[in-house]
Amino acid sequence: MASNRLFNRELWYLRALYWGNRLRLWRLKRGLGDRVRIGPGCDIWAGCLCYQGSGRVTFAPGSGVERGPQVLLLDTATGSEIVIGERAWFRSKYRTNVLTTFANARIEIGPDCMFNGCVLTARERITLGRKTLLAWNVTVLDSDLHDLSNAEPMRIKPVTIGDYVWVGAGAVIVAGVTIGSHTVVAAGSVVTGDLPDHALAAGVPAKVIRPVADRDRAS
Repeated sequence: MASNRLFNRELWYLRALYWGNRLRLWRLKRGLGDRVRIGPGCDIWAGCLCYQGSGRVTFAPGSGVERGPQVLLLDTATGSEIVIGERAWFRSKYRTNVLTTFANARIEIGPDCMFNGCVLTARERITLGRKTLLAWNVTVLDSDLHDLSNAEPMRIKPVTIGDYVWVGAGAVIVAGVTIGSHTVVAAGSVVTGDLPDHALAAGVPAKVIRPVADRDRAS
């Protein structure tokens, strides 16, 4: 009997969490209007989703924001857009995920991508392909953010990351970089130039170490 009562209490607690989250998410969507569009089948923990600004955000069907100690912060300027692909997933166990778009910039995230405490900042465009995995403390920038000097203005160049790419913890990807599909970037690397398909790259600046086979079925 005692075990049944305990089971019932846990069941009611889980139900309360579920319906409480549904209510908070409904209020959030109502308050944001058409600035944030959430597709069918999304699994978003409302308490871990923070939006500020005036840009548009689209969560494709099946995408999600996991419940955790940190949040997904979407900081969007006027005319900008963040598109989150199907089944893309944001986990914030270790760090806050931050997606920032300046005026008229765009971040486009392919299906099945996973983020675990990353920073993406776009002044023009950042594009991620299918099933790209970004570990904690990864930073992706399509600009220098500031002028280097009076004579050297800030660079702004799009960043493109291909399909099935894995970027290790603490790596930095800077403006103008293209990373090929099925490529792995080692933890702590700084990617300053293009990387080909099927490569393992490491170092500061990152250099190709050896080839890598297909990663489309890799976990």
